[in-house]
Amino acid sequence: MLKFLKLFAYLLRHPQVGKYKKIIFVGFPILYLIMPDLIPGLIDDFIIIALGFMAFIKTGQKDVKEVKDDDTRDVEAKVIKDE
Repeated sequence: MLKFLKLFAYLLRHPQVGKYKKIIFVGFPILYLIMPDLIPGLIDDFIIIALGFMAFIKTGQKDVKEVKDDDTRDVEAKVIKDE
């Protein structure tokens, strides 16, 4: 659970994760929690929040591009003579 919360907080602060994902998968479930209940009880609130947060983790991880230390790039160079 602690690993999930750390990953959630990391993705929430990360600039490569789209703002629309943060709004849809985090904002809407929290909004659902504070809205008046359509279905009495808390179980539906927890289900919506859990599904939203899990979807945020799965889609947010795809947005973050990590660069490894052994990452190499091919670069083409062209020499231009000064005249």
